[in-house]
Amino acid sequence: MKKPAYILTVIAKLLVSGGLLYWLLKDAEFSVIFDTIKQANPWLLALAFCMYFLGYFITASRWQTLLRSQGYDAPLLQLVRSFMVALFFSNFLPSTIGGDIVRMYDSWKIMRNKSEAFAVIFIDRFFGITALFCYALVALLFMHQATELVPALRPILIAGFILAVVFIFIVFSRADYLSARSEAWQGQHPNPVFRLLGKLLRAFSVYSGKTTTLTKVFVLSLLLQLNVILHFIIITYALGIDVPVVAMFVIIPVATVVMMLPVSINGIGLREAVFVLFFGLFGVSGDQAIAFAWVAYGFVLVQGLLGGLVFAIRLQSRDTGQGLRQGSEE
Repeated sequence: MKKPAYILTVIAKLLVSGGLLYWLLKDAEFSVIFDTIKQANPWLLALAFCMYFLGYFITASRWQTLLRSQGYDAPLLQLVRSFMVALFFSNFLPSTIGGDIVRMYDSWKIMRNKSEAFAVIFIDRFFGITALFCYALVALLFMHQATELVPALRPILIAGFILAVVFIFIVFSRADYLSARSEAWQGQHPNPVFRLLGKLLRAFSVYSGKTTTLTKVFVLSLLLQLNVILHFIIITYALGIDVPVVAMFVIIPVATVVMMLPVSINGIGLREAVFVLFFGLFGVSGDQAIAFAWVAYGFVLVQGLLGGLVFAIRLQSRDTGQGLRQGSEE
């Protein structure tokens, strides 16, 4: 993206985040927000935060499974560290895709193939979102308040799930055929788009017929998203916020997808709006919902800072290694 366009995009995102925060906070009782946070159970908050580390290992295991299916391997702790660095870039750049770029780069260092590295991270992300849709659809069967508030919610989730199933069928069953067709089109009509598409489809075709691998990846995705939802449920208990557990299995997936939309700065403003909207269905005040959103985002920032520390150590180790090599050559 050219610099002027990038600057305009960042300004637009700042306006969205700032506008939403102004709208939500103009009538807020800040004393209620801060009292809700101050009275939180510290032990439950600590438990909720520790669940992040479990999530790191589940994510790294899923990533490792995808790498191994293509004949590559990497130590689990190396992938955990890479994921933590990715969180740093996701949280402190004006776009959440910064973390995915870090993981693609680290995958490329292992695989030495850009399209295969992209495919690994894309599939990793894709199965995570699909798992969220599964939880939300099942929970929605027991929660009618959400569909009354947002009538389009159920059809949107169903459409998303159907698209995911279609994508799985096309990519993992017909990737070889589509890759050949793309190459044929490239031969007849040279075009960088067809060339890139062909490379990606060849990378995806590696997973064709690997039912065991894809099943393991999906199960790990379900475990990861369950861990995420339970993390947020524990925060509600810590803050004394009364939202039914089954409702959280709808609210958290919806909030996660909404916060991924590239229309704000790292979900700021969107996060608060989603929780105010859905928590209000159960009699939770807007101030309490904002307190919940701020605690959750505070945890996100802390794990981002931990990722920054890991990144600094990695840079220092690389610089030290280069210095030692130069010294030995002299």
